[in-house]
Amino acid sequence: MKIYIPLFSTLLLIVIFSSCRNDNPTPIRNVRFDPGLLNPAHAGGGAPCAFYNYYYDGQSKALGNVHSRMALVAFDDSYTYEQAVFAAGKHGFIESVGQEVRTNSARLYPVQLVDGLSCKQVEQAIRVLEQDPGIAYAAPYFLMDSGAGVQLLGISNEFIVTVKDHKQAGKVLERLANATRTAIVTSLSDETYILRADKNSKGNALEMANFFHEQPLIKHAEPDFVVSLEM
Repeated sequence: MKIYIPLFSTLLLIVIFSSCRNDNPTPIRNVRFDPGLLNPAHAGGGAPCAFYNYYYDGQSKALGNVHSRMALVAFDDSYTYEQAVFAAGKHGFIESVGQEVRTNSARLYPVQLVDGLSCKQVEQAIRVLEQDPGIAYAAPYFLMDSGAGVQLLGISNEFIVTVKDHKQAGKVLERLANATRTAIVTSLSDETYILRADKNSKGNALEMANFFHEQPLIKHAEPDFVVSLEM
């Protein structure tokens, strides 16, 4: 299946891909994983895994189920890398922490999860991370076949929105941002803006992009992807 990513995202991903290339992620040591924390009962029992999609050029593009070995996390903005690793160590389902990836509004860290988690348990793990006061954002990865090879696509904290009428852009985006607890980061043109989400938003950047896409005054919205190597 071919993945379609717009010019802005493509340029950003080229930078991110090189910054994510990390052969020596920092392992979390002396952490005991409590298997009961993410047992099937807590993670939705036998319910099927959610199937995710995003929109590009007015069409829905499949992402599938969340990847079971990685998540993308933004810690408190004041944290150093060492402090981020220490904070991650409180969660026994995190095995190691990769190097930071910068977006316009956050420092994101790819974290490798312990082996053997189901996609439902990964979704539960992300909810657990969002409850940590030292974590500002957490989102899944998706394992995708782009046609040129398999890629790991992480949902960054940002999404890109294009309005139908640039004269109404400020008013429309301000109203939607307030309703979803997201924020406008910057503009790419009179019609296209970058917005950000955090754990207090109504959803992660993928969910918010899909929500904005469905609004009548929005022409297009899609999440920004982080391309990573599996650690």
